[in-house]
Amino acid sequence: MNKPPAKMLTVGEVNSTFAEKGVHVQLPLPTDYLVRSLQILERKKIPGGVALLLSVRFINDKGEEVSELFHCEGAVESEERKRRAAAPDIEQPPLAELLPLRSQEGFENEEAAVAYLAEAVTHLVKDKGYTTIQCDDVDLCFEKAGRRFFVELAARCDDLALVKAEKLIALRGKHGVDHDYGLVIPAFQETLGVPLLAEERWILRHQERMTINRIGIYGVDNWNPNLLYAFSVHPGQKDLKRYFMMTGSKWELVRSRYVLRRPIKKAPTLDSPA
Repeated sequence: MNKPPAKMLTVGEVNSTFAEKGVHVQLPLPTDYLVRSLQILERKKIPGGVALLLSVRFINDKGEEVSELFHCEGAVESEERKRRAAAPDIEQPPLAELLPLRSQEGFENEEAAVAYLAEAVTHLVKDKGYTTIQCDDVDLCFEKAGRRFFVELAARCDDLALVKAEKLIALRGKHGVDHDYGLVIPAFQETLGVPLLAEERWILRHQERMTINRIGIYGVDNWNPNLLYAFSVHPGQKDLKRYFMMTGSKWELVRSRYVLRRPIKKAPTLDSPA
């Protein structure tokens, strides 16, 4: 059996080359396999990244040359985002008092995630002069100068979150357009079973309907409860609107840092169970 040419790259080196170019995709092959050729047959933008259809010729562990097609998805890091990722720590938003930061991304369970969301959004709106009022229609309700902020909490972007969003749309029909309505979620839900790309697809899929009905989707930073980001519309109340306009400019930096520091999942071997 002829020894493959020394100039061939391993799968690990191909993955590293992609990463150096700011494309964070991984070939689903053992990293020590040798790659004879690779062609990008199709490249498509998706929320938060890119999807590639790759034609790969490689040498397997039996020394056989194999040709296969792989569909790979991953984040794309632009040069601007690389520069921003190296920027100093994110400036804290203008709040009278700050809640303590967390030391981890995840939550022990869904109940802990919802409790964290409730604490974060309550702290924010009270800082802006709202008071909590009793309202059986929603998870949380706040009021300032006669303007109410109706809030639903969801640990992940799933069918339950959609039910809560539709509930807010119905509440807007009941209470009118002079109030604010928001669905509050964790900014990153990987540890709760929802990958970032799946979360972003869910938001993109429902964003138009939420925006038309003036329903805000607000993500709470997993490490910093003082940072909430608007993924659809801003509240109408001017102090809250000003806050979300400020944090919105930080979101791309926060997201970029998150993508870059995520551990890369090990590619399965050919004899690994499906």
